[in-house]
Amino acid sequence: MSILLRSGQHAGPAAIIGNAAECDMEALCDGEPWGTIALDVRHHVLFATRGAAHLLEREIEAGMAFSALLPELEPAEEPWDEAHVEDTPTLALEQGFELALGDRWLWLRLEPAKNAQHVAAVLRVSDMTDMRRALTNRAESLRFLSHDLRSPQNSIVALTQLHEHDRQAFEDCGGMQRVAELARYALSLGDQFIFTSVAGALRHRDFSRFDLRAAVRSVIPKLEVAAVYRNVALRLWIADEPAVWVSGVQVFVMRALQNLIDNAIQASRTGGRVTVSLKIAGEHAVIAVSDEAGGLPGLSPDCPMTDFDELGPQSIGGFGIGLKLAARIVGLHGGSLHAEANRDAGTDFVVRLPRLSLHRSEPRSPGGERTGGIGFAAFERPPRSRSDR
Repeated sequence: MSILLRSGQHAGPAAIIGNAAECDMEALCDGEPWGTIALDVRHHVLFATRGAAHLLEREIEAGMAFSALLPELEPAEEPWDEAHVEDTPTLALEQGFELALGDRWLWLRLEPAKNAQHVAAVLRVSDMTDMRRALTNRAESLRFLSHDLRSPQNSIVALTQLHEHDRQAFEDCGGMQRVAELARYALSLGDQFIFTSVAGALRHRDFSRFDLRAAVRSVIPKLEVAAVYRNVALRLWIADEPAVWVSGVQVFVMRALQNLIDNAIQASRTGGRVTVSLKIAGEHAVIAVSDEAGGLPGLSPDCPMTDFDELGPQSIGGFGIGLKLAARIVGLHGGSLHAEANRDAGTDFVVRLPRLSLHRSEPRSPGGERTGGIGFAAFERPPRSRSDR
């Protein structure tokens, strides 16, 4: 478990190994990503692992004072007395301490030893460089998000002031429609940040089974107000059939669908229609959001669009970020999203998600009746198709 050190002996390749069992334990210890240092009641080193010496980039000698091992923890002010000199370094480690070594960051934590005769405390040494960088990147992302949100927020504040003091100027600047566009843009920035933050750590174990048919039905009422305000007919075509089971993070999938429907509503002209439908196509559930808005910018009549990055400059108008976020969410769930021109001079946004098949896993009874419980299994994922609507 550890490399025993005698006075004058270092935690390095030259440490003396007593027997074969100790060799095996040392090999196991060397493979651990952290280091361990044992201290006696006087806060002197009893023994240490090679990992501790490697992480701290220094030799560790049995009997050396803790203050000599970690001079970085020496107080900036003069201590009260000699006893305080010995205790100060260990006090800083009781709640954990970050130690910078060049371009690396270590986490040091001192814990009292349990059920040990000679060891009073144990210092754990871990490399937290990757975590530190991730936190720094997250803080930088938050700073940029705050900066990006400031522009639409300031514009909304300015428009509300115009609405209060100069109604005509308010209408000339776009009125409530412009306020709604800016609000949706700010919301999309927040959605993108949240999804990006979560998606990096998302694993299959975070997925759960849910009924896509019921979930799609639940989205429509949330968007009816926006449709009524725009004088757009929002229609839902879903047959009253058994549940359509899929696996994933339901709140993400529904957010992607909301983005697609909201984009279609905002792009539609007064009196237009937006239709949402769901059907089964083999191993996939297919959701189509269809509008009559004149066609997605840059969409070729003969070639479906799968890359929405070029719509970035038009994001405030309802495209761009919302579509890119929807595509990322669908892709994370093993599905696909594409846009294609329809016969109503508009666009169909088609989402394909792998569905779960229903089966019975236990044998039949002697009379032929099924006796097993119901289970679910995912279909094999076939090659993606551009259209299967």
